[in-house]
Formats: sequence, structure tokens, C-alpha cells
Amino acid sequence: MGRQAYRLAQAAVFLLISGSVASAVANQRKDPEQSEVSLVSNQIDARDDSAVGEMVVVMETMAEETVEEPAFWSEKDWNDEECYLLARIAMAEAENQDAETKKLVIKTVLNRVSSEKFPDNIHDVIFEKTGRTYQFSCIGNGRWDAVEPDETCRDVMEMVRLERQDNDSEGALYFEACRNEDNWHSRNLDFLYQSGDIRFYR
Repeated sequence: MGRQAYRLAQAAVFLLISGSVASAVANQRKDPEQSEVSLVSNQIDARDDSAVGEMVVVMETMAEETVEEPAFWSEKDWNDEECYLLARIAMAEAENQDAETKKLVIKTVLNRVSSEKFPDNIHDVIFEKTGRTYQFSCIGNGRWDAVEPDETCRDVMEMVRLERQDNDSEGALYFEACRNEDNWHSRNLDFLYQSGDIRFYR
């Protein structure tokens, strides 16, 4: 949003100066003896220098205040295989959940990619193993091999890819759907929210 506002401010400066030139030309037609160049210069100097200066200050302030989006969310240069993996993890972990929950599962994987605590690519995050235990239970219990992403999962993955930045996952790095809410996640992590039947943590 900051970059868009900056461009709008640039356009405003252009229109401000253009308006001055148009006004100067109109005045010159009324007084042919006055030099057009001199009249344009006087119009801009006398009436618009202050306004233009203020607009430039606003533009510079906007540029300084522009918040940079996290690199991972703005690049989204995933290849076809990575997109497939994201859609498939949504299917394997949240097949019976709504689209919003599927999206949050995908974003949890992406948050891990962005975190220094986990591998820096989608494949290795999904298949990460601690000792003999996979980070995502669907990889170890055979469910991953039994599913393929459906249309909803593919659509959700595309929605995430098109987002400019993450505004709803709150940095979730873990999730679970244990029947017993008193589990390792609830005892060792910060609970963030529940979506559908899945609870998310950081």
C-alpha cells in the first residue's frame, strides 16, 4: 500500500504542475505581450513552489514509512512441484476441513520455511524427521501416500500464492487435532487459535 500511495503522490505533483502550465498558457492568451516562458515560470514560482515542496516531503515520508513485506510472501517463486506439495499437505492434514483451515495448514508450512528453526524449502519442511518421527504425522502414518490434492486444495494453494503477504496465520508453526486437548503442543507451545477441528500454535 505504501508504494501505491507514493505513486499517487507523484501523479499529484505532476497534475499540480500541469495545472499551473495550463493556467499560465490561458493567461498568456489574454496578455500576448507577456512572454509565455516568463509567465509560466512566474505562475509556478509564485503559486506552486510551496505546494510542490510540501508534496515532495509527503512523498519522501511515504517512501520511508513503506513497510517491507516478508521476502517469502512477496516472492512466491514456487515451482510446480512445490505447489503440488503444498496442495497435497492440505489434503493429507485437513481433507475434512473447510478451505480456511486448509489455507492455514499451507501457511504453517510456509511459516516454517521462513523460520530459522526449520529447513528453508517446502520439500524439506514437509518431510523433516526428528529421530524416527516425522514432523507431520501424515508422512509417517501412510496417509500422505493415500491421497492426492482435490480441486479445493489446489484452489486454496493458488489463493495463498496470490496473496501479497500473510495476514491471518499469526506466524503459526505447529498444528494438531488431538482428541485430548491436553497434549504436547498445548503444554509446550503458545496456543494461537482454532480453525475447524485443528488448533494452531507457535
